Amino acid sequence: MRSTETMTATATAAPAAADLDHLHEVPDVARRLGCADRTIYTLVKKGQMKCVRVGRLVRIPESAVREFIAAGGAR
Repeated sequence: MRSTETMTATATAAPAAADLDHLHEVPDVARRLGCADRTIYTLVKKGQMKCVRVGRLVRIPESAVREFIAAGGAR
């Protein structure tokens, strides 16, 4: 019974799919913004674009792309 209680608690603690932000690969974001992949990596390194790191991989949340565009790009 203990495992059932744990599973239920874990299931209710997980965010709903609608609450999750889609993660884009760097080439997709670069293509969308009309720039080189290296530019996106530079923006991430400078802290001008938020990212999620999964090991060595860099993923850009949809919200970060929208914030970047709304702010008028790099400053």
